[in-house]
Amino acid sequence: MDEIQQVRVEILGRPFNIGTPRSEQETLMQAVKMLNEKIVAIQSSGRIVETDKIVIMAALNLAHDLLKLTMHGDLAVGDFEHKMQDMIQLCESTLTLVVK
Repeated sequence: MDEIQQVRVEILGRPFNIGTPRSEQETLMQAVKMLNEKIVAIQSSGRIVETDKIVIMAALNLAHDLLKLTMHGDLAVGDFEHKMQDMIQLCESTLTLVVK
């Protein structure tokens, strides 16, 4: 079984420690990068200013992108479900700190 380690990431300029299997650390870092890129794109559009709404829209955009990949057969369903769980965990962690 893969050892869980705490990885420090930054989302919206805020630090988070997220537990992840060592073998999935790179995937987590890619997910954080994608989320931050979506957040910056939404922020720069200037249409949404509330932080929680920006994070939700970014997560929705990423989920939509993954669904499109799955529909076209470019991503196995198991991989999709795993990536979605990672994204949900990341979004919940972010929203928990944003709402406080």
